[in-house]
Amino acid sequence: MNYLSQPVMQNKNINVLIVDDHALFRQGLRRILESLKDVFVVGEAADGNEAVQAARETNPDIILMDVSMPHLNGLEATQRIKRILPDTDVILLTMYEDNFLQEDGMKIGASGYLPKKSVDKELFEAISTVSSGGKYFYQFSPNTKSGSPSSAISYESLSSREKEILRLLAGGMANKTISEHLCISINTVETHRKKIMKKLKLHNLSDIIKYTLVHGIIR
Repeated sequence: MNYLSQPVMQNKNINVLIVDDHALFRQGLRRILESLKDVFVVGEAADGNEAVQAARETNPDIILMDVSMPHLNGLEATQRIKRILPDTDVILLTMYEDNFLQEDGMKIGASGYLPKKSVDKELFEAISTVSSGGKYFYQFSPNTKSGSPSSAISYESLSSREKEILRLLAGGMANKTISEHLCISINTVETHRKKIMKKLKLHNLSDIIKYTLVHGIIR
């Protein structure tokens, strides 16, 4: 199990602020969060400075904070927010599996650390644990090298056209719009879509969105 204490959902609303410098990631994360019971997205921010301001204005229970951002990074933003709102919990999200980065997060008062590749599987548990007063820090495998980015190995099995269509699907385009955008028939789009889902073992559009989010493909 990759959390330090068992999550116990409480009968209360959990207000969440999303902070990431990529709009598509924020949009996808919002979709995931809005599917969770009693979880409400109260705002979004595109960098650390915006995060501090948004935190002041919304006073969220939990902030999902990207680590690598322009102007003010996630660690610095977390420090500032914790000084202003000590009761607000911060869960750091990153493309990097880095033990040292996680330790830095713990030192400055973050309540959790989660690689983006694990968002679809562990985000609910992380939010549940933290909202119940616990901590949620990812347990790295013994072979993890600090600073090594998460990768989607199976993504490389796709053709160039399939990769292009995958990104368009994740960005919200319908089959018909994709066919017009790429100047190919809708049947061709549907065929590519079926092959993509079979290769990546995905079952629906929600799975496609989550896959591209956690592997950084739409970034």
